[in-house]
Amino acid sequence: MKVILCVSLILSLFISGDSFAIRVTDDENNTIELKKLATRVITLAPSLTEMIFTIGAEDKLVATVKSSNYPAAANKIARIGDYERFNMETLLSYKPDLVLAWSSGNNRQQIEKIKKFNIPVYLIEPRKLEDIATTLRNIGILLGQSEQANQAADDFEYRLKRISEANKNKDKIKAFYQIWHDPIFTVNGEHVISRIMQMCGLVNVFQNARILAPKITEESVIGKNPEIIIASGMANGLKTEQPDWLSIWKKWPAISAVASGNLFFIHPDLINRQSTRILDGAEKMCEQADIARKNMKHQNIKKRDQTH
Repeated sequence: MKVILCVSLILSLFISGDSFAIRVTDDENNTIELKKLATRVITLAPSLTEMIFTIGAEDKLVATVKSSNYPAAANKIARIGDYERFNMETLLSYKPDLVLAWSSGNNRQQIEKIKKFNIPVYLIEPRKLEDIATTLRNIGILLGQSEQANQAADDFEYRLKRISEANKNKDKIKAFYQIWHDPIFTVNGEHVISRIMQMCGLVNVFQNARILAPKITEESVIGKNPEIIIASGMANGLKTEQPDWLSIWKKWPAISAVASGNLFFIHPDLINRQSTRILDGAEKMCEQADIARKNMKHQNIKKRDQTH
């Protein structure tokens, strides 16, 4: 195992002049090249902060964004703003040698400005769950934490395979995943959350939308008639109760999900963050899908009995 890890690290290095440099490719197919291991890192998304702690490199994390709250120790890291807009002067004052950013979540103009200061920027935007393992390995290479990063990635892939195997060949049911309510946002088939839905036997009713996270209307949801609705609105801590706005769908009893009582909630930190904890959200979603199938079966039996 140690031999494999060493070979992996060596393959990520190449000769540049008289010194070694480190090279990896991010989720946008950009080549990130460092002349030495990164020691001053800034993360611009809570998922990336979690990854830094996962690979045991928190001593190299000099600043992050407000929503980085996990693990608890992350709350002690200096803040430079939030993920949608951060303070550029503050970021530069920390003199980072690497910035880890979220492609679809961070302000693109600010990301491009960071690059103009010759600061390497690694962008994440996983389309498949396996991409999260790849990111762990790449960050491990950039920070000199390959051993822990590779172990974390192996554990992630093993658990992913176990969840996938446990949910094979289950009855398909139509699903609507709701990110927010005002306005209503969902995900298309290219989003990593839609990959989780697929793994759980759920068919994303908005999988053909052109935008990764499209804004939609109540009418469009009613027209799609989902058999399960899963929401991931804001909640305090890790409370499991549904947000008030999920109950709004109850005013539309003709929707199959409402008629069967299939309105569910997953804490956004466990499903919207593209970190290793996304598999906690995946297991939760698959459990909810199983409950939804049972509810639909009972609903069908009830309808059948009422007709006799």
